[in-house]
Amino acid sequence: MDVTEIARVLRRYGFLLLLVMAAPIVALAVYVVHQPATYTAHARIVAADVTPRAQAEATAVVSQVLALATSRDIVVQALDNAHLSQDPDKVIKATAVTGLGSSALVDLAYTDRSPDLAQQVTQALANTVVVRLDAVRIGGLPEVLKDVDAQLTDLATRRAPIAANAQANPKDPVAQNKLAGIDRLISDLSGDRDRLAEEAAAAGHSTVVATAVRPTTADPRGLASKLAVAGLLGLLIGLIVVGLNETLRPSVSGANRVARLLEVPVLGRVARDPTTLADIGRRIRLAARRAGVSTVVLSRANGAVLPPELVDRIEAATLRPDAVPARVAIPVDIDDTDGLNLPVSANGRRTGPLDEASLDGGTGRGTGSIAVLPSTEHSNRAMRLRRVYALDELDPSAESERIGLVVLASGSTRLREVHGVQDLMSAAGWPLLGVLSDVGGRRAARR
Repeated sequence: MDVTEIARVLRRYGFLLLLVMAAPIVALAVYVVHQPATYTAHARIVAADVTPRAQAEATAVVSQVLALATSRDIVVQALDNAHLSQDPDKVIKATAVTGLGSSALVDLAYTDRSPDLAQQVTQALANTVVVRLDAVRIGGLPEVLKDVDAQLTDLATRRAPIAANAQANPKDPVAQNKLAGIDRLISDLSGDRDRLAEEAAAAGHSTVVATAVRPTTADPRGLASKLAVAGLLGLLIGLIVVGLNETLRPSVSGANRVARLLEVPVLGRVARDPTTLADIGRRIRLAARRAGVSTVVLSRANGAVLPPELVDRIEAATLRPDAVPARVAIPVDIDDTDGLNLPVSANGRRTGPLDEASLDGGTGRGTGSIAVLPSTEHSNRAMRLRRVYALDELDPSAESERIGLVVLASGSTRLREVHGVQDLMSAAGWPLLGVLSDVGGRRAARR
């Protein structure tokens, strides 16, 4: 598609494209302006005890926090702990988790129409997520430690009578062995408990390092970016519509392309000024003489009716050209015209007619003399072209004459209209003299 085609598309579909672009922009602008303001509260959590060594590890930490913060049971537990009656599903949709670079810090955010609710829900989620992170990281260690402590307490209770019996019977090997066995169990369990306690301490704890605060300003609406996206979407829809229309109803732009398809010359552009009309008339006369026609029929490619005044102007410019007031001047060298008696003007130039008497004799010399022949107002040659008609006013009795067709093409001509001209030429057997550019043709068809 060249510049001419782009100009034709913009000229023909410019208003449609603007309308299709403006519709979603206006609709989205009204929707965004009437939306209630929203507020977002943020809390920051240390989700890991060590700094991630790669971006992939940091992404895994963020994904873990996101999975916990958007789990329905955790959200329900957080709302119950904070005594909030929010819908858990809506809370999940309004919750966002983002990482802060490759660190172990994670930003937890919740958006709500109420700034107070935004702060309370965010803090409740952060506290519950931290507890769940610790539970996931430590696993069942707290329960194991409790079980070991219970066993140690039971062993200590059982050891007391055994120790008393062994102390009362120091020479009794059975009593001494029972005391040694229970002491060994207590020692082993105490060692296991110390090891489990060290593992729990080494696992670390997640903490909330930045509590949620009440937001004081509403979230930005992002109107400019949304309107830009809406405009691009509307432009895309408009281009699709234009493409479908051009595919189903193809058009060509300008008289030049119509002339190329019809393989005829462009005779000019219709205008009101006499100079342009005279040029059009001259070209039509030359084309008619070359084709040997006596009548020219004007027709618009789109089939619209030609205004009578337009036909009259073209006919007047073609059949009744204005007289040319100029005179034909022939330079004559006086040195080569010995004996010519030519009248001399005050400035030394010969201005009189070159008659027989002057040619037979006479004196008069001078450099730069000019012999001037008077020109007549009308040419004496016979013109074969007699009439210019519009197609709709062509008399049936004149259809037997030698007729030539001149087509007026607008700025945008549909391809089927060009084929219609070819069908007319084939049906009538008329030669096509050329194409005239008529910018008002499409507007006339619309009227």
